[in-house]
Amino acid sequence: MGVMRSETGVPSPAREFWDRQYSDENPSTPPPPPNAAFVALAGELALVPAPRRRAPRALELACGRGGDALWLAARGWRVTAVDVSAHVLDVLAERSRLAGVEEHLDLEAHDLASSAPDTGPVDLVYANYFHTTTGLARDEVLRASARSVRDEGILLVVDHGSSAPWSWNRHDDHPTADDLWRSLGLGPEWTAVVVEQRTRLAHGPEGRSATVVDNVVAARRQPGTTPQTERV
Repeated sequence: MGVMRSETGVPSPAREFWDRQYSDENPSTPPPPPNAAFVALAGELALVPAPRRRAPRALELACGRGGDALWLAARGWRVTAVDVSAHVLDVLAERSRLAGVEEHLDLEAHDLASSAPDTGPVDLVYANYFHTTTGLARDEVLRASARSVRDEGILLVVDHGSSAPWSWNRHDDHPTADDLWRSLGLGPEWTAVVVEQRTRLAHGPEGRSATVVDNVVAARRQPGTTPQTERV
């Protein structure tokens, strides 16, 4: 399985930044574990085990090292994992092969400021720590991606509510979960299922650890509200 690249060769500050961030990643190192908040929410929202009626489809924005995508693919989902860094996606492609889930994983390289995946209808759109320093209109990207969610599907966003001491984007001015929910600007066809802050123990370099806060928002699309152009 290869990586589908969009806008190959077009200069992108975001691509350059994240390729540097992931430059040490290689398939010989184990993939990261899935995000604890994501795993907990997947259980709470009955996303796992996957429904038997058909293989559900997920779109993950800014998948990074791929711990969540690999975890979901191993549980019966077909996952389109998107990131701006083609390098980290090449690593993830090999990791998926080693894990035996390459048939469940589609990898696409996009700078979401200028291009977007065309997945067709999905049951889950997920963004985990979808932050950037390059001026991406993130809320607009999330709203646009949410249009692909089927009736009774889920939009799930996990954001930083605080910074770990070793974070590349360490600062004290973090939004709350309520701020995140309002910023999404979803229409009446969406029902908030979870809007809250949760704490977790984060692990960093040199054996460091710290308790940090996550903002967690999950919304479900109401039945009969999927745009006609997105229905299958």
